[in-house]
Amino acid sequence: MRRTLGLGFLALAAASVFVACGGGEPAAPRPNVIWIVWDTVRADRLGVYGYERPTTPNLDAWAKGARVFEDCISPGSWTVPSHASMFTGLLPTEHGAEWGSERVDDELVTIAELLQGSGYQTFCWTANPHVSSAENSTQGFEVEQHPWDEASIERAWAIFDTKRALFPADSPLRSRGERSKDINWALKAAGELGQEGLLKWLGGRDRKRPYFAFLNYMEAHRPLISPPEFREAVMTPEEVAASYNSDVSWGDTWGYCFGLVEVAPQDLHLLARSYDAGIRELDHLFGELMRALEAAGELDNTLIVLTSDHGDHLTEHHLLDHQYSVAQVLVRVPLIVKHPTLFPPGREARPVMSMDLFPTLVELSGARAPRQGVQHGRSLLDPAEKRARITQYTKSYPNPLVGARKNFPDADLARFERGQISIVDRPWKLVQPLGAAPQLFNIVDDPYETRDVAAEQASVLERMLKQLGGVMKSLRPIGRASESERSEEHQKLLDELGYVERGEDDDAEKAPTEGESKAPTAKDSR
Repeated sequence: MRRTLGLGFLALAAASVFVACGGGEPAAPRPNVIWIVWDTVRADRLGVYGYERPTTPNLDAWAKGARVFEDCISPGSWTVPSHASMFTGLLPTEHGAEWGSERVDDELVTIAELLQGSGYQTFCWTANPHVSSAENSTQGFEVEQHPWDEASIERAWAIFDTKRALFPADSPLRSRGERSKDINWALKAAGELGQEGLLKWLGGRDRKRPYFAFLNYMEAHRPLISPPEFREAVMTPEEVAASYNSDVSWGDTWGYCFGLVEVAPQDLHLLARSYDAGIRELDHLFGELMRALEAAGELDNTLIVLTSDHGDHLTEHHLLDHQYSVAQVLVRVPLIVKHPTLFPPGREARPVMSMDLFPTLVELSGARAPRQGVQHGRSLLDPAEKRARITQYTKSYPNPLVGARKNFPDADLARFERGQISIVDRPWKLVQPLGAAPQLFNIVDDPYETRDVAAEQASVLERMLKQLGGVMKSLRPIGRASESERSEEHQKLLDELGYVERGEDDDAEKAPTEGESKAPTAKDSR
């Protein structure tokens, strides 16, 4: 028998969605779904998850009437595998979308395809070029919009120019924008545009049919260009002023990760504060969207989902960005859901995964289960009391290593070349680098994984290695790995966001040459 999320919850959910009324009357309308991803946002930087800085006042207030899942793990630690898992309900080994094979296989069935096939109208707006038809991850969305689309790009640039005009005249970010009208790196921070597109689409939809809308926002993904009002909300006046003239270039980012370059502590501190400002901007956009939806009468039977694909390193484990790791700062993500009847408000401590959204929406929509099957996702209507959850960083990000090997031929980069897998069974977390010794952490006592206790907990280590082995033996590749067929424009967008493909020939992205060990200057940041 299922344990309920609240007294009588499943009976209420069934009565609300699936069970017809007496006398043969039709069932109540299926819920609409608005699924929001705050790209690159880690749970521990949100007020609702205990962060002390005021990054999320709108979300915190909204979440009081929502179901807050306190312990959500992502199956991937960067964009492609995590989105593919959320969209298919499969672990990375099963769907096969990873470095070198970023395209989602045509044979896989996405949640958008299932809902569309069951009568839902479907819409997506994404600011991340990895989440697009170019990589086949948006199968099933009838309407797909991006800030770089021909119909949107001028408006997206206007949004950026408005932000840029608020920066000091000598700010590196402002001067970079003035010189870079042919470079679209700034367009990812155009969340206003996505909300305008969604509201316009909702206004013209068929109101007799349910809808599924997905939005991916990238205001907290580097480059971090939030306007002053959001910086001022989370920084001191001195930090705000300094943040405009501080930047950590991509070359220094990877050099720092590899231990080849030192970055000034002040710049690392300001990077973290600018990240907080990006989240504050996301929170502002979220508050505006919720108010607009309420005013339009769109919340009476709409499930709102707020989650993230992964987090970001902010010097933990001497790392920046979101590669070379399955650390908790990357894999623990927010997951908050809200509906007038389907999810009672409150805190939910039982373990869940972001890919559990797939079976949840299949269940709530009454859609036919996918032909590929889902082994490891579990509906959020029925969280397990105990559950072992794995995250896979199947292949290591190769491109920053190219320049590092060239410029530092004697550097030992072996640990960055390995994939990694982790399994969490609270309080324990096992991290297994491929081809190296496993590590064990107690993430309740040591949430940032600073102390490996594998040598002290031999029996726990053995048990968790068996658990991991059992899961891995159960996995069968379903998606076929294939190279993405990207246009030059699409590849350029990825490059500018740090997903480098030009390797050693790209001077702006590779690690500094031997002998360089410095904090970035204004010139570097340009």
